[in-house]
Amino acid sequence: MNIVIVGSDSRAGLTDPADVQRFGTVGGRRSDTLILAQIIPSQQRGVIVSIPRDTWTTVHHDGRTYEGKINGAYGYGPQAVIDTVYGLTGVPINHYIDVNFGGFRKMVDSIGGIDICNQQSFYDAVIGYGLSKGPHHLGGLDALQYVRTRHATADGDFGRIKRQQEFMRAVMAKVGRPSVLGNPIRVNRLATAFAQNVTVDQFFKLPDLIRLAVSLRRIGQNQLETFSVPSRIGNVAGQSVVFVNQSQAEPLFGALRQAKDPAATIAPTTRATPTTRAAPPRASAKAAAPRAPAPSCPA
Repeated sequence: MNIVIVGSDSRAGLTDPADVQRFGTVGGRRSDTLILAQIIPSQQRGVIVSIPRDTWTTVHHDGRTYEGKINGAYGYGPQAVIDTVYGLTGVPINHYIDVNFGGFRKMVDSIGGIDICNQQSFYDAVIGYGLSKGPHHLGGLDALQYVRTRHATADGDFGRIKRQQEFMRAVMAKVGRPSVLGNPIRVNRLATAFAQNVTVDQFFKLPDLIRLAVSLRRIGQNQLETFSVPSRIGNVAGQSVVFVNQSQAEPLFGALRQAKDPAATIAPTTRATPTTRAAPPRASAKAAAPRAPAPSCPA
């Protein structure tokens, strides 16, 4: 099952006045995050490939094409995103998932939050969020800020991709526990949050969602491999873009097309870093600076 996952900057579903003030309002919608996920139930493993939002590629739209940033496809709708990702990778896409701010936050809360191991202290002055190095328990609001921040470190969007991948590992570790998918109350809350706040393609029916949930339960944190499309920063007409390194990317895309393990040809970008210590108090999105250092993450 090959799924394109889009994280949009849509504020739809955020009705709390505090959230409106915190996140502000934006005109239109943009895709801040673009992921190609491959789930292989028979092998009980999964692959996550992050595609930088500024990747310069051929954008497909209603039979027409133009060269531009890959996140430009989002403005033309889901089919344009699917066609553009397929054009870049050659990997057939089975399904499409679009998650907005509200959906992300509610889904994280529905499973009781996520434990992460932050690898580097940071503070993002643009969104007013900081987090110390070490283990943390994040509720929906803090988790949203954690995966959004890209102005806190010198590696910008690439640093954000690493944090998002670590976060997805933590999600896999959490949903694989009986306390989540084995808990009818939490499953109902997660399903409700998903149904009300997440957009999927018209062919993604209930049996597919059930199959996906069962597959996720079988895939542990150590069976989820994460990769980023090999690329480099460049410039086109004065704008910063990301160019794909085709010679390095093709082995990755080829493995996905054949449902083989990409790690045989290209090294994963992140490794599992399970947290075993008690987590300190959760972070606050209103923090003016990172809090005192937390205990180091276990090796």
